[in-house]
Amino acid sequence: MSLFIVNFVVGWLVSFLGSLPIGILNLTIVRVSLQQGLRAAFAFAFACTLIEFIYSYGAVWLTGFIIQYAFFKLLTDGLTMLLLLALGLYYLRKQFVLPTTSGKSVQPFTLGIGLSIINVAAFPFWIFYTALLTQKGWVSLPGPSPILVYVLGISLGTLTGLWFFVGLGQRLNAFLSTHLHRFDRVMGWLCVGLAVVQAVSFVNTLRA
Repeated sequence: MSLFIVNFVVGWLVSFLGSLPIGILNLTIVRVSLQQGLRAAFAFAFACTLIEFIYSYGAVWLTGFIIQYAFFKLLTDGLTMLLLLALGLYYLRKQFVLPTTSGKSVQPFTLGIGLSIINVAAFPFWIFYTALLTQKGWVSLPGPSPILVYVLGISLGTLTGLWFFVGLGQRLNAFLSTHLHRFDRVMGWLCVGLAVVQAVSFVNTLRA
């Protein structure tokens, strides 16, 4: 039983801390919560949690295999770089439109699924940290059950991290609503910056 508890807590903690740096998902959920309410924010967070579960589960199972082959890291870095650059350019070119009660917008669940799917950096993130945590002896994954508990911890850590930003957004509602039009530009430059980081990683992998 202690093995399951440790796996869950470590997975939750690493995932929660990994969700705290400002990123596309937590900026978006703040915007969703301010424009569409808490129910919409939860739908977005739940969608992100589902994709995080799938990515982290696949990463845990393939950790041992992928680490042995540099090609997979090269492919992941290149794909992530292109997706982040495209997303960054989209947000930078996007025209801000004041929200209206009658206007149609992308459903929060669909938006969460879409943004989480293109966040393929989560895959190498969990490969790296799973390998590190296993090597250090902080988690033990001898079979399907410990792996499932570990991945559940990761998923709930993501959910907790996103909801932390919802609470923060509600407390800073007046300020964020005033500057809501700046969110697209912030997310755009963030994506471009992350694309540059991925480009450096891609070049370093090619040189290795």
